[in-house]
Amino acid sequence: MSRQAEKQRKLTAAEQRRKAQFEQLEAELCAQDYQKHDLTIGLVYANVMAIVLGIPIIALLCVAFFVRNASGTMVMGTGNMLVWFLVLVALIVVHELIHGITWAVFAPHHWKAVEFGFIAKYLTPYCTCGEPLKRYQYVIGALMPTIVLGILPAVFAIFSGNLEWLLMGCVMILGGGGDMTIVLKLLRHRSSGADTIYIDHPYAAGIVAFER
Repeated sequence: MSRQAEKQRKLTAAEQRRKAQFEQLEAELCAQDYQKHDLTIGLVYANVMAIVLGIPIIALLCVAFFVRNASGTMVMGTGNMLVWFLVLVALIVVHELIHGITWAVFAPHHWKAVEFGFIAKYLTPYCTCGEPLKRYQYVIGALMPTIVLGILPAVFAIFSGNLEWLLMGCVMILGGGGDMTIVLKLLRHRSSGADTIYIDHPYAAGIVAFER
C-alpha cells in the first residue's frame, strides 16, 4: 500500500479527534510564525528500514554473545512456543507503555498528553503524544522501549549465556525499527530556526516539526 493510501485510510474516532486538535494547534503555531515540516514515514518504508537498521545491531550483539560464550556455557530455556507467544504479546504492550511513560515525564500535561490505540487494519498498536516536545525528549521517548526491551536483555544474554534472552532482545530490536527510523529522520532534519518543537502526527507514523 502506498504512503498516500495510508494517509487516506478511514480514521477512527480517536484519530479524527486528534486530527482536529492538531489542526487547531497547527493554526496557533503558524500564527506565531512557526514553519511546518512533515517528518512522517510510510509503513512499508518503516518495515524495510527496521531490517536495515536492526540487523547490524543484532549481528554485533550475536557475535559478542557467541564469542563470550564460545566455551559452551550457553543456557537454553523451555522452548515452549505458547509461552513465547504470550511473552511476545505482553512485550508489545509493554513497548507502547514505555513510550507513554517516558513522554509523560516530559510533556507539560504528563499523562493527559499521552494516548494509546490500535490500528486494526495493520494490526498495529501505538502510543502517541499530543503535546509539543523538544528534540531530545522525543528521541528518548522513541528509543526507550528498544533500549529497555531489546538492547539490555541482549547485553544480559551475552554475560549470562542465555539464548532465550538473546532471542527476545533481537526480536524487540527489530520491533523498534520503526521508532529508530523516525528518530533517524528527525536527526537528519536540519532546523533553520532557533526555536523548534516536535509533535506526533495525529494518525500517521512520525512527527511534525514546527520551527521559527
